[in-house]
Amino acid sequence: MPNSQDPIRITSSDLQSPGVDEYVETQQWLTRDMDDSPNQPWLIRIIYANWFYLSFAAGLGGLCGWAILEPFFSDDPLAEDTVAALLMFPVVAGFIGLFLGAAEGFMCRNPGRAVTSGAVGLATGFLGGLLALIPTGIIFQLIGQVALSLQDGPLDEHSMPSGLALAVFMMGRGAAWAVASIPAGLGQGFALREKRVIFNGLVGGVLGGLIGGVLFDPISMVLLTDDGEATYSRSVGFATIGLSVGLFVGLVEGWTKTAWLMMRVGPLAGKQFVLFKDTTVLGSSPKADVYLFKDDAIEPTHAIIYNRGGRFEIVDQNTPDGTYINGIPIKSQLLQTGDQVILGKTVLEFTVKDSD
Repeated sequence: MPNSQDPIRITSSDLQSPGVDEYVETQQWLTRDMDDSPNQPWLIRIIYANWFYLSFAAGLGGLCGWAILEPFFSDDPLAEDTVAALLMFPVVAGFIGLFLGAAEGFMCRNPGRAVTSGAVGLATGFLGGLLALIPTGIIFQLIGQVALSLQDGPLDEHSMPSGLALAVFMMGRGAAWAVASIPAGLGQGFALREKRVIFNGLVGGVLGGLIGGVLFDPISMVLLTDDGEATYSRSVGFATIGLSVGLFVGLVEGWTKTAWLMMRVGPLAGKQFVLFKDTTVLGSSPKADVYLFKDDAIEPTHAIIYNRGGRFEIVDQNTPDGTYINGIPIKSQLLQTGDQVILGKTVLEFTVKDSD
């Protein structure tokens, strides 16, 4: 038996043995290189920020809804009870819901989700906008009467209140539109059947409608034409409402999120995926919650992240290529902030918000 302290001698024939190449290939297969992920340019980070693309999409939706009915709308007091006047806000709310619902699917390159969420957003915004006409009308009329009682002197048909009366009038419109904008923010949550997304849309709709409503009258005063037509002010005002709703839906999601994945390497590098569900599916199927496309190594259902009371566990679904955490293959593992989740060529960084 050779002495254990004798040096190990490796001959050239040993190095050229097929077993060496097989061993090296096996080790390379079992680990994934952890190259430093490049920081995304600030412009990419802004574009992929949900508050940015949701506000842009919802603002565009409000503008499109206005453009459809504006040709049939008149500021003539004798024509106020037209169908266009009745449908203006429901149509605007519907199109805000359409564009807001479709935005996430569009950004994730998931046309199925974009169509479904957009359609539900359109229906929710329009029908909810119709139902909201009654309470918003009551709120606006009541606070409008209070504003007029504070106004010194009579107003003609094209004049706005001033001073304290104008401030009260603006608050009344903001309160009314806060109620009317709620349906515009709910569509995506209804489409996904997720209570947290519904809550985000509810709060975002209220805050967005409130801000848009308060800003509407100052915008109208600046853009009102000499003949009393408010065409331009309505276009800017409804676009502002949509932008505000989308902005606050995105901001509320950011304020309330507890855990998320940031794509560091992959086709959507810089995109953030909020883990708002108890069970989050990662895979190449368009039905996956985190849709990972353009990677043949990723299975339709590749891995699942379970929220176990605030502790997030990732479980590989017996995939041929495997799931890696920080370069090491795993079957299941609890995730920690900063963990690099590698599936195929895609790298996702996990973050959980500190509960302290």
